[in-house]
Amino acid sequence: MSRGKKTPRSGAMLDLWRPPQGAGDPVGCLATTYTFTPGLFDEQCLARFLGIESESNREDLAFLLERETRLGAVYAGVLVDHTQAGIEHSLRWDVLSVRIRAGKQHAKLSLLAWARHIRIIVASANLTEPGYRTNHEVAATFDLTPNESNADLLAQAITFLRSLIQFVPGASERPSNVLRAEAFLNQIERQTKTWKPIRRIGSVRQQLACSLPGLGANQPPRSALEEALQACRGRGGSPDKVWVASPFFDSNDETGRVIASLCKAMARGGRRKVFFSIPAFRDGNTAAVPRLAAPKALAMIPPTYHSDVTIEILPEVDSDKNPRQWHAKMLALQADPYFALMVGSSNFTCAGMGVGPFRNAEANLIAIANRQANAREAGQLEAVWPETELVEDPESAEWLGAQPGNEEEEQRAIPPLPAGFLSATYCAGDQRRIILRFDPPQLPENWSIHVCGHEEQTLLTAAVWHEQRQPSVIELAWPDLRPPEKLLVRWDDDEAFLAVNVEDPRQLPPPAQLEHMSADDMLLILAASDPSAAFRIWSRRQQLDDPFDSDLDSGTPIDLDPLRRYDLQATFLHRIRHRARILAQLRSNLQKPLWGRQALEWKLRGLIGIEPLADRLVREFEKADGAADEALLTLADFLIVLREVDYQAAEGSLPKAEFEKVFRPFLKELADKIGRAIDERRDSVSGDLMNFWKRVGERCRQ
Repeated sequence: MSRGKKTPRSGAMLDLWRPPQGAGDPVGCLATTYTFTPGLFDEQCLARFLGIESESNREDLAFLLERETRLGAVYAGVLVDHTQAGIEHSLRWDVLSVRIRAGKQHAKLSLLAWARHIRIIVASANLTEPGYRTNHEVAATFDLTPNESNADLLAQAITFLRSLIQFVPGASERPSNVLRAEAFLNQIERQTKTWKPIRRIGSVRQQLACSLPGLGANQPPRSALEEALQACRGRGGSPDKVWVASPFFDSNDETGRVIASLCKAMARGGRRKVFFSIPAFRDGNTAAVPRLAAPKALAMIPPTYHSDVTIEILPEVDSDKNPRQWHAKMLALQADPYFALMVGSSNFTCAGMGVGPFRNAEANLIAIANRQANAREAGQLEAVWPETELVEDPESAEWLGAQPGNEEEEQRAIPPLPAGFLSATYCAGDQRRIILRFDPPQLPENWSIHVCGHEEQTLLTAAVWHEQRQPSVIELAWPDLRPPEKLLVRWDDDEAFLAVNVEDPRQLPPPAQLEHMSADDMLLILAASDPSAAFRIWSRRQQLDDPFDSDLDSGTPIDLDPLRRYDLQATFLHRIRHRARILAQLRSNLQKPLWGRQALEWKLRGLIGIEPLADRLVREFEKADGAADEALLTLADFLIVLREVDYQAAEGSLPKAEFEKVFRPFLKELADKIGRAIDERRDSVSGDLMNFWKRVGERCRQ
């Protein structure tokens, strides 16, 4: 590989979550990670993905309401290793706990979907603060638009995610979080079905290379190393040079196995070359004997397979001289016809590369470029490789062996939750309850489940479970209005969290701050072309504490100002016209394309939706003293506007027939509900207006 000047390729991982220009409304996202910082995902990744402009640390009320309302209309989920699941998360997005026997959910693949843009991120970075802010990581993205779509890569990503979902405990029982994840993947396939295939320009080809344990005859095991080698052979034979950059290795024996698998697969008939780039402890003294954080097998095994070996040290600082712990995983392969670069989650271990019986779930992207005269692509791939320092005499170096504690994702030793605890689902609404699912033969003898919050309380014990004849599914009443924060399972001398997901997010209680939102406030937000700005304006009004009194400070006494006698804002005609304009904007927003039934249901019944707005309008009518006619006229106009909604489907969006199937019954139900409230106060409105209201209601019920 060229040792010349490298082209810097740096950037913020979080920027990859921002929608590109023209991406349209967010549809949903599904990410995978090993270690997990829920706060980073919730307040940073999702905020960028959703286009939330409020700042969580400065505009907390606006951020809270904007996030709650936007999340209800899209899908968001994280596939996380079971040892990291349930520690903390919002019930507005799903946690799918992945359990792999003798392995980890170690992939870092994120599928982000907007109305006119799909982005897939394949990275080495976990969804953690170190992964996204301080480590030296590597990430590759590929983007799809209606005019340029790589359907093969998208299909590979969706296939991998579907396979991973099968490792969620209890997935065969079809719990709500699994159904939502699968529905999202189905939606992406429908959305991109008619997108135009990308024009093949240049000589670079890309594909995923994944490791995954087998799961029955329909899901054979996968090996990232084997898939990378097969892709290379399809472009011109086995590689004769290989570069490996990894922060983590197995012990000597296991490392020997994965090295043997690599060397045996390389080209025969000539001297092969293998380069290992590994971490080292230098303590700032570059003249000292290098202390290599890897097993000595890296230097000893390749020569036994007729391969020359070179040992190099990975950089400890970035291009700006900032110290960064190396966490990137890279593999480069070269033969005369091509140069290939694989980046992603696979360490150079048996489990990471998919060598042997025990495999992690891993996702990598391999790019292969033809090595031709005047072609730049191979050189561009080579330039991604980091600048390394050659170890002149590996024999005299101090080999420290495998260093599990080196890697950020290995630092937290959390005991695995026993396999018998499958899932926990919270059901909100009028009959609140928690549904627990078990695999009884896999449960420990003594255990208990506790609800963590302001005060810990015991939810269920093994003794009570035995008294109820050891059911595989048990439903427990939950009296509190607020959902449980998290569930902690204790057994023997260990404890671990059990992830909680919600059955129906629409049933979750609204934030208490919404009680202060009037019908006019809600209508303005629903009709706004920029909901973020509307939320910020409303939240600032709620938090405003301004002692300045414009009337007291005015230079003109209030009784002598002739314009104040005729305040246009207070006239009936002005109010009616103003609301009519806003209702027309609301109708326009309701007619825009939606990207799934969940988005439609949320727009109708969500925290700030049509049904809550109707409830507030009815409340205004019920409290009106002497102005009931005006309040009833507003309700009539509101229903007329809803009846006139003419949904405009777009390519890949929710079809108009599906929209009508949900919307028209909703409108009839809403008209009946409002009608019952008005009948109780019919004596407070004029007869002519009551007759008009009845005609409006009848038309909405047709």
